[in-house]
Amino acid sequence: MKANFSVVEPVEYILENRDNRTFQYVPILRSLSQVLKNIEEKDLVTQKNTGCASRYQSFHDGSHFHANEFFADVEKLSLILYIEDFEVCNPLGTSRKIHKVTAVYWVLGNFPAHARSTLASINLAILCKADDTKRFGFQKVLEPLLTDLQSLEKNGIFIPSLGKVMKGTVVSVVADNLGAHSVGGFIENFTGSHVCRFCLADRSQFQTTEVRSGLFQRRDKEQHSLHVEAVLSSPTSTPCYGVKKQCALSEKLDHFHVTSGYPPDALHDLLEGLVPVELALSFQAFIKKKYFSLVELNNCIRQFPYKWSDQTNRPHLIPAHFSSKRSVGGNAHENWCMLRLLPLMIGLKVPEDDEVWQMLMTLKDIVELVMAPVHTEQSICYLDSLISEH
Repeated sequence: MKANFSVVEPVEYILENRDNRTFQYVPILRSLSQVLKNIEEKDLVTQKNTGCASRYQSFHDGSHFHANEFFADVEKLSLILYIEDFEVCNPLGTSRKIHKVTAVYWVLGNFPAHARSTLASINLAILCKADDTKRFGFQKVLEPLLTDLQSLEKNGIFIPSLGKVMKGTVVSVVADNLGAHSVGGFIENFTGSHVCRFCLADRSQFQTTEVRSGLFQRRDKEQHSLHVEAVLSSPTSTPCYGVKKQCALSEKLDHFHVTSGYPPDALHDLLEGLVPVELALSFQAFIKKKYFSLVELNNCIRQFPYKWSDQTNRPHLIPAHFSSKRSVGGNAHENWCMLRLLPLMIGLKVPEDDEVWQMLMTLKDIVELVMAPVHTEQSICYLDSLISEH
C-alpha cells in the first residue's frame, strides 16, 4: 500500500509514561499537502461570494467569514474540524464506555459543499481514548494539531500544482453540545444557569423569552476574555457566565475565536435531538386519540414504498417502549426520512386541524429549511418565523 499510495503515517504521542497513556496524531500539514497535491485553482472556493449578496450557499457567504480579517485580502485555506466520541464495542453491551474513543477529523472548507460531504473528503487527525481526553484535557490532546495549525496560519504550505504558498486556519469546529462545550471551555453541566455558548441568557429565561425578541445578549470576544480572566483569577476556578476555562483553539490560533467558531450542529440538535423526541410525543398523542395503533403505525412504516436513497435510510419500526423513552430512536438519516415522509405515511389518518399534527408539520418545514443547500434573506426570515411559531 505504501508503495502505491501516498500514506501519511500516524505519530504516537505519550500522555503519561507510567500507565502507557498515548494517542495517535496524523500530521495535518502532510495530509493537507497530499490532498492539495494535484489540485487545480478551479477546484477551490477561496473567495467570498461577490455575485448575489443575499444568496447563501456556503459559510463563505456568511457574516462570520466576512468579518474574519484573515480571509479579507488574499486567498486562504479554511479548515473545518469535527470532534466526536464513538464506541468501538457494542454501545449497549457491558464494554460500553470502556473502549470509547475521541476522534478529531478535518475537512477542507475550500471544496464546494457537495464535495465536502463525501467520505473521501473527510480526513482523520487524532484518535485518543475518551477517558484520556477527559483526564488530560483537550489542551494536551490537541497540542500537536494546534502546533501545525499555528504554522499554517503564520507560514502556510507550498502547493506545487498552484505554484504558490497558501496560509489557512480553522473556521469552525463541529461537535455535539457536550463536545463543543468541552473543547470550547464552557461548563458541561446543562442544568446550570448559563448553559448556552452563544448568549449570556440564564437557563430560566429559555422557556419564557423568544430568541427573536433580541433580549438575549450574544457572547463576544471582549466579554469572553473578561470571563476567562475572572475564572483564572478565582482561587476556586468558579465558572463565570458558563465559562470554565480558556478555549484551546482560541488560545493558540490568532484568527479563530470560541464565540463564533462553534456553530450549532443540525445532526445532533435536530435530527438526533429534537426530532425523535417530538415524533415520540406526537405518536403517543395520536395513539391516545385512537387515530391509529402502534401496530398500524409500524405497518405504515414497513409497507411504505421507499425509493432511491430512502431505501437505505428507511426508518426502523417504533419500539413498544418508545413512550417511556420519549424517543423513537433511529439515527439522523432515518429520523429525517420518517419526518419528511410522514404526511404520505399517516396523513390520511390524522385530521389536518389537529394541533399536534400542525406542530409536527411545522417542525418538518423547519428541518427542510435548515437542511436546504441554498438560502436567501427571505428564506431565513421565514425560518425565523417558523421557529417562533413552533
